Amino acid sequence: MFVKQCKEKLNIDKHVIEKYDMYSIAYFDIETTGFEKDKDHIILISLGYFDENGDLNLKQYYAEELEDEKEILYIFGNDLSRFNRWCSYNGVAFDEPFIVRRMEKNSIHFTTPAEHVDLYRLIRPFYKQLGMERCNLKTVEKYIGVEREDQIDGGMSVELYYKYLETKDEDIKDVIMLHNYEDVLNLPKIFNIVYEVESNDELVRDDSITEKQLKFLKSLIKKNNINLSFEVEKISKRSASKIIDAILKGNTNSEGLNNILYNSY
Repeated sequence: MFVKQCKEKLNIDKHVIEKYDMYSIAYFDIETTGFEKDKDHIILISLGYFDENGDLNLKQYYAEELEDEKEILYIFGNDLSRFNRWCSYNGVAFDEPFIVRRMEKNSIHFTTPAEHVDLYRLIRPFYKQLGMERCNLKTVEKYIGVEREDQIDGGMSVELYYKYLETKDEDIKDVIMLHNYEDVLNLPKIFNIVYEVESNDELVRDDSITEKQLKFLKSLIKKNNINLSFEVEKISKRSASKIIDAILKGNTNSEGLNNILYNSY
């Protein structure tokens, strides 16, 4: 296993940092040998967090052999354990369940942070109105003026990794690590888009909650004294249906309902 650590200074407006309590978040991304959680391996994890000086600390855990996965997961889990919030880009669908399953496969006790801030899910409903053609990470980065140094994608990193296993070429390792490094380095910057979306009342998501749903949901919230941490006017039709269904089935616990919203978009 190879571990690399460094620090970066980021220029993010203090109002954005304070609004989202960004110093309390662990930023992360993974690289894997494929999409199948039961048989593919995690080969690289990057973890970022702000220190008391406002610098972004980045730590990378790289598997020099496939067998290093267990050690990578164990150390990452220990480093992550002090955080109650973590942040990714589309990690609710991929990174988190992949990590959880690989922890299980390697018999490592692991508890996920209580809150997962998935920037993809916060931006996706509005990306077309913001003028973006796609909502993948590199397109979103370009929207905020980020120019990446790395020139590969996740698929290429898999091919390169198997080549690395054969050759142990340090240059290949550096290319793979740079790709994942920049994925995490840019996550805090993307909060600027989240702030833009939430500050612009004229932005309405494409799949916005219907007027009928909104009226009914508000009446249920008032009747059951529910406290949601989301603006219900900005949730999707799908999320509204899930929340309404849960309340009608007797689930009026605010924490549980907020969790449903966190895991839908």
